[in-house]
Amino acid sequence: MSVSTLKRLSIFGAAALAFLALDAPAPAADRDSTLIVSQGSDVLTLDPMLDTSPISLNVFRNIFDALTRIAADGSVAPQLAESWTTSEDTKTWDFKIRSGALFHNGQPVTAEDVVWSYQRLANETKSPVRTYINKVKSVEAVGSDTVRFTLSEPFAPFDRQVSLISILPKQAFEQIGAAKFALEPVGSGPFKVVRWVKDDHVELAAFDKYWGGAPKIKTLVFKPVPSAPTRAAALSSGELDVVPILPPALVDVLGSRKGLRVEKVSSNKVVYLGFDVNNPALSDVRIRQAIDLAIDRNALTSRLLRGLGKPSGQIVAPVTFGYSPDIKPTGFDQARAKQLVAESGYKGEKLILQYPNNNLAFGDEVAQAIANYLGQVGIKVELQGMEYSAFFPLWANRKLNSLHLFAYGPSIMDADQIIGSLYDKTGRVYWLDPKVQDLAQQQRGERDKDKRKALIAEILKLSRANVPYAPLYDEMHAYGISDRVKWQPRPDERLLFQDAEIVKK
Repeated sequence: MSVSTLKRLSIFGAAALAFLALDAPAPAADRDSTLIVSQGSDVLTLDPMLDTSPISLNVFRNIFDALTRIAADGSVAPQLAESWTTSEDTKTWDFKIRSGALFHNGQPVTAEDVVWSYQRLANETKSPVRTYINKVKSVEAVGSDTVRFTLSEPFAPFDRQVSLISILPKQAFEQIGAAKFALEPVGSGPFKVVRWVKDDHVELAAFDKYWGGAPKIKTLVFKPVPSAPTRAAALSSGELDVVPILPPALVDVLGSRKGLRVEKVSSNKVVYLGFDVNNPALSDVRIRQAIDLAIDRNALTSRLLRGLGKPSGQIVAPVTFGYSPDIKPTGFDQARAKQLVAESGYKGEKLILQYPNNNLAFGDEVAQAIANYLGQVGIKVELQGMEYSAFFPLWANRKLNSLHLFAYGPSIMDADQIIGSLYDKTGRVYWLDPKVQDLAQQQRGERDKDKRKALIAEILKLSRANVPYAPLYDEMHAYGISDRVKWQPRPDERLLFQDAEIVKK
């Protein structure tokens, strides 16, 4: 790592420490039953059918339940569905609705509500959520307590996929209308909406009749605070209780302060370098192999990221279903990289490295380090950092035509979501391999988990050999948490507080 990079880290850390030393307003006098958590921005809506942004999802998941949920260990667990079965070909799924589950208005959750929720989503043609049900051919109630889904093709992880779809109350929605529902929604989750003051806070209250037991936190507040140092200062002063995804430079600063702790959790995200293999400068697999070998993953994670990352050799994180422990990180070998550059016929073309500079921890510094490593083996790189809002459409529409740096983690904690996005012909893919396409379809229809993992491993091995991506490291996330809060962060970044507790001292 360069001296200049280390200096920037030191300057940032010192600035953060100075900021935290400033006097901050005292916290509210009585917050014994209130938990306040910050995020970088406000929600866009309170209608879970209309937004998939992480900021909004963190609020939605506390208000709304789905048929299933993804547990912290990555497994799929019951939620509004107490059990389910699937046909041998995984095209027909029956979910039995939980008896006794209530919406916040006191009405029971019924099979009719589930069917209507999916039908409503199918009609929301501009909703980004709609893509999650693109394999659903039909949905119908079977008796009073069972919902049957018929899919257009085999899909073994469908029980995970339904965890992304919130169930809404048909009667309440039709009574108040879509516009009002987006401001004052009714869900069936552990917390109900009290008020949303736009750009200031969302206030939730514990739902005492929640089927899973009333939360111990009586009031839950999500407050948008754009600046990371400001969030850290508010946590230090007691105004905030939880600050997610701390920058590496603030981890040591906050970890040493009395009354706080820093919790680190392995993420389901893998930071990777992507290649447009159709770009003539990157079409030869040897140049991609050279780039893969030229990057010192251990230095990136241990020095630059201060341990908030672990070198990876695959685009599936260990917590995600389908992870293959046999695939190890690529070693750092500059001599071999230089040899491959020479063999590839690379003519000194400048490669553009595009990346979101406000979405990755030390995104600018990581990109600069990669450019330096590639320069040392004779590959010219020009950096093109941009806001996430500008980068994401380019990524989603396959318009990154050289190199790109990004992090991807499947919300359903299943490798199929990665395969669909990064390897399937319908996804954001620059490399198509007929064998991978065939394996992708096979694993989607395979009910046996071990056999399915083996099929996914074959895809990952083919990816390793052809290098359409160079996985760099599994992200680790750090959370600043008040000592008065008993709560454990999750690998998927979801901020769920049903089991949180405020400890009185």
